[in-house]
Formats: sequence, structure tokens, C-alpha cells
Amino acid sequence: MASEWMETVLQQIAAKSDHAFAMGPFGSNIKAENYRESGVPVIRGTNLGKVSEPPFISDGFVFVDKEKADDLGSSNCSANDIIFVAQGTVGKVGIIPANTPYRRFVLSQNLMKVTVDPERADPRFVFYFYRSSLGQHEIMSRVNPTGVPCISKPLTSLRQFAIRLPSDVQEQRAIAHILGALDDKIEGNRQMNATLEGMARALFKSWFLDFDPVRAKAEGREADLPKSSAELFPDSLEDSEVGEIPTGWHVGRIEDIAEINALTLSRTDPLDVIDYVEISEVMRGDIANIVRYKRGSEPSRARRRLRHGDTVLSTVRPDRGAYFLALNPAETLVASTGFAVLTPKSGVWAFLYSLVTRREVGEHLGRLADGGAYPAIRGEVIGRIRVPLPQTFEPILGFEQLARPLYEKSAQNRTQSQTLGQLRDALLPRLISGELRVPDAERIVGRQI
Repeated sequence: MASEWMETVLQQIAAKSDHAFAMGPFGSNIKAENYRESGVPVIRGTNLGKVSEPPFISDGFVFVDKEKADDLGSSNCSANDIIFVAQGTVGKVGIIPANTPYRRFVLSQNLMKVTVDPERADPRFVFYFYRSSLGQHEIMSRVNPTGVPCISKPLTSLRQFAIRLPSDVQEQRAIAHILGALDDKIEGNRQMNATLEGMARALFKSWFLDFDPVRAKAEGREADLPKSSAELFPDSLEDSEVGEIPTGWHVGRIEDIAEINALTLSRTDPLDVIDYVEISEVMRGDIANIVRYKRGSEPSRARRRLRHGDTVLSTVRPDRGAYFLALNPAETLVASTGFAVLTPKSGVWAFLYSLVTRREVGEHLGRLADGGAYPAIRGEVIGRIRVPLPQTFEPILGFEQLARPLYEKSAQNRTQSQTLGQLRDALLPRLISGELRVPDAERIVGRQI
């Protein structure tokens, strides 16, 4: 039988320790000059996701050394601590994973945390509560409405954050387990995609940047690839305006292999709805959110029509890494005019995507961007980038055969993760409010994972 639900505040379910509630240090106590290549990781706002994003984002850590972390001891935190933004992007909430490889972390400025007593409350349930509409309303009700969004008297307010939860911790854990299983599967897909795309990018670098098959032949070594693939490459290099390239290759431009912004949404396109992708919702191959509009109500920027194999690359702050690959896009999917859409000629989409989404290309385009607060480039600037190209498409087609399955599997994982994320977001408020019983939710989730 389900347990009774109760209403309380964080102060009543927090651990009985001196630093159960803590704030990040003042900005003067932790500066960029304190950052190191390794050591104790610093949690920043970028490590906390929005409501529909992962519970914790373990990418992009900066570190401080042990001595600095000790000096900031009152701002230390560890596994299962729940992290809140106190100023700026208020509403972001994260939880440090139980299986983190790090023994401790340091909070950055404008973050605060609570350590929950596991005998009184399940930390993941508490996290999911504050990701729900109920929890978000509680957080936002304490925001100072003037100036930069911030929580008034952060730690005092945090202690008094209201929460509704089952009195039985086991039921809390059961609810958190259901939601966590969905997040774990989404995270597993993300990690798999990092491996798959890493393999494709490593192959691209070997064949078309480092020219490993050519160098192996030139040195009389067996190339580390199938004989049929090795035969696609010459056995020597020659100088060019972009450095050494395989003999017989030439220096071309990206526009030689791609059309740029070839398809624009028109008033006569027979669409009832528009599924719109904005730059702010895209990061390194992932689309965080797609907004559906009734035709005629979509933003004026919704103009870039997409086709299978298009590489979609932001022209605003192009070094930010806002890009994605459109594989079998819905006819209704339309991107912002802030993107450049590169349509591959001869269908070589895996090659094109691997080429133009390299970090070095983004950094190069970033140096060319101008325009003040939102530096941007024109799409034709991308087309003019000079690259070494083979005389025939055979090496590129050989790469396509190996790389396409990797990118296609990655796209399938993303689609599955979007479905699981939608399910999690639908179940979250019903479970957190007690409207949906755990056994019913388990049956729903069991059909998906």
C-alpha cells in the first residue's frame, strides 16, 4: 500500500552536519587563475541542466588543486548532493551522481547545495521534486523580481524550500528509480554516441587530415585498414598551399562539395505545422528542444528547410559548437536563419559533417565572425574554406561506407533518448504529486526500455 504523503521543508530532511547547506565562494576567492588541468573539479552553472536535460552534466569541468579545495572547504560537496543556482539561471537543479569518480567537488560562485539525510529522504527523489513544476514553482517564488534573477537570502531560503514527499523513504526511492532508469538510459545513449562519433571522427582525421594510409605506403608499411580501402590512396605526398596533401589531390573549397542554404521555406509549402529549431537549443550534434507552431504563427526566422544528410551549422558565434546532422528529418522540421544548411553534393553527408564540424573549423570561423555581442558570419564564408580533396570520390565513398552506420546508429539513439525524455517529463509531475502509482509507472516504463 502506498504510504502517506507529507509536506515539509528541506531543513527537516537535511543531514545533521555543519555543511549540509552551503554556498559557493565569493568571486574574489576563486578566479580563473586558480584553475588547473586536473585536481578537484569545480561545479559551475554549465554542469546543471534545464528541466528536460540530464541530472548532471559531467563535461567541461575546470579544476582547482587540493590546497585551494581545502581552503574552500565550506563550499565542498560530494556524491548525492543536490545543487541549485542562486543567481542567474535560477531554476537549474542538478544532483551529483552516486557513481562519480571524484571524491569531492567545489561549488562555484552563485551556486548552493543541500545534503539530504538518506534516512529521511531519498536524494534523487528530492532532486526530481525540484525539477518538477511543483518544485520549480517553489524555487521561482523566492526569486527577487528586480535586476538579475536571484534568490533572496539564498541559504535561508534554501532551508525553507517546501517539498511534498511520501513518508516512506522506500516509496521515494521507487519513484526516483523509475525516473532515474529513464535518465540512465538517456545517459547511456549519450555515452554510446560519444564513442560512435569519436570513431567516425578518428577515421576522418586519419584518412583526410593526417593521411595515414598515404604515409604508411610511402614508408613501405602496411596501412592499418582493409586492402580495398588502402588502394584508394596514393603512395606519396606533395606540397600545396595548405601543406602536404596526397599526390594527385587538389585544394578545393567546401562549396565544391556542398550547396549552402539551398532550400527555403515558402508561403506556398503545404505544411499545417512547423517544428522549429533555434540555435540556443542546439549543442554539438544534439537538439535539446523543438518547438511546434501552427503554420503562420512560427517565428520569421523559421526559413531553413532541411533534407536528409544536411549539416546544419550556426553562423552566430560559430565557435560555440551549435550544429547537428539532419538524417531523415520530418518534412515539418525547419531551422532558424541563424544556421547555415550545407547540403552535400553526390550524397557524401558523413564526409561533409565530419569535415565542417571539427573544432578547428569552428574556431577558424569564430575568428572571422563580427557583429558585437552576437558575432556572426555569412554562409558563403563557410563555403570558401579551403580543403584538400581527392581527384575522384572513391576515397570519400570508402569513408562513407564505414562512417555512415556510426552516425546513423547515433541518430537512432538520439531519437530514442528524445522519446524517453518525453516519457520522463510526462511521468515526473504525476509521480511527484502522487497522482500516478509506482506499479502503473513501472509498467509504462517497462514497455520503453
